Amino acid sequence: MARKSDTPTRSEMTENVEKQKEDMSEKVDELDTIATDTETVRDTLDSLNFEGTSEGSDEVESAIEQAENVSIEIFDREDENLEEIQGETEKIEGELQERSDSSESDLEKVSDAAGKIETQEAVSELENAKTAVSSDIEFLNEQNETAKESRQENERLQQEHRSRIQSGKR
Repeated sequence: MARKSDTPTRSEMTENVEKQKEDMSEKVDELDTIATDTETVRDTLDSLNFEGTSEGSDEVESAIEQAENVSIEIFDREDENLEEIQGETEKIEGELQERSDSSESDLEKVSDAAGKIETQEAVSELENAKTAVSSDIEFLNEQNETAKESRQENERLQQEHRSRIQSGKR
């Protein structure tokens, strides 16, 4: 079987995993900021005395509640964007796993071939091939683990921020 021309390089794969990791981290940071803003708005409303006029108090309360609603809408939108990035990361994890499985199959084939060959020089070269495939498998598994750990940590933080937003809903 001929080599596929669309096979990515290790550096392309690493860049892709790192980009997903960075994108998820940025979105989680945005969620944290929005959750903090929402909590501040809520705390402000809770701290007000409302001892001016009835109309003034109603207007202030309404404006602050609108600020909370806007913050929640922004949070929901950014939360959805994070979900999309996490979905893309899961696809990358799947692709990395498929490539690792394919490389495992290649390793078995090279090992089988090495067992059938009598020429020591050819066997030595096949051992080099086995080392290269093993190195590729290790790389793919490391990248997959990096992507998975990053996604899982971001999902955990995302849930924390969701809880912060939901705990104070009026």
